[in-house]
Amino acid sequence: MCVTCIGNFDGVHLGHRRIMKRTVELAERLGVRSSAISIIYPWAYYFPNFPGIIYPVSQRIELILSTGIHKVITANMAEIKHLEPREFVTGLIEQGVNGIVVGRDFTFGNGAKGNTALLEEMASEMGFFVDTVPDCMLDGRRISSSWIREALAKGEIRQANALLGKRYSIRGRVYRDQQLGSKMGFPTANITRGEERLVTPKSGVYIVKSNIEGKELFGLLNVGFRPTVQVTEEVKYEVYYFDFYGDLYDKNIEIEFLEFIRPELKFDGLQLLIEQIKHDEKIARRWLELHSEEL
Repeated sequence: MCVTCIGNFDGVHLGHRRIMKRTVELAERLGVRSSAISIIYPWAYYFPNFPGIIYPVSQRIELILSTGIHKVITANMAEIKHLEPREFVTGLIEQGVNGIVVGRDFTFGNGAKGNTALLEEMASEMGFFVDTVPDCMLDGRRISSSWIREALAKGEIRQANALLGKRYSIRGRVYRDQQLGSKMGFPTANITRGEERLVTPKSGVYIVKSNIEGKELFGLLNVGFRPTVQVTEEVKYEVYYFDFYGDLYDKNIEIEFLEFIRPELKFDGLQLLIEQIKHDEKIARRWLELHSEEL
């Protein structure tokens, strides 16, 4: 037996965390295990010009488990879209689900025919319970993954972090590039984020933090297309850690976003770019001093 919550859960933001907290509480009260079913949508299901998912699925699962949920099940929408609402729910009950926790706008079944009202009808008929969790609001607006994507696209990192309930971060493997940063006196680590279509933060320079091999590192991350040195077609992620001289090649690192400094700019020559990076570093170090207690 178990209590399960169901949703897409991209971002595992404060609204999602409220649903998961309620799931864990109910499971503990009943003495059963808690689980979460995360619906994975194939790219074709998203609307045109969709900016990308907030986190890769592997990271989403980690974040869900961090809320106290015992088990995460991923369900591919392409494989369950044909199920009628009753079929979908019957399958859950047959797998030992005796309680379902969802958000107010939850829909399910072929053509999204099922909603919370229908789910409650089925519950009274089939002998399980439903708990519908109210929306989580901030500044009078419902917290949503769309709002977080909107904030990231604008470089509003503090807003995105507040909605997520944690610092937004990206993960990737460090690869060897042209080492232009080192030649300019600012050794950078270039990371690739993998094959999943992920949301891209606003192009520009960010103050960031990483924990690598037990050591806290702070630095600057440039997100963009290198307009000064060599324009690229794909977004590049280059991080420069302050006072760090180790070898990060082929390592997988996670980068937390703390603050947005400025948009990406094109400079008339490398010397102007170098001077700007020095200025960015001064701003970042000062910012880190002022916010040291919250880091």
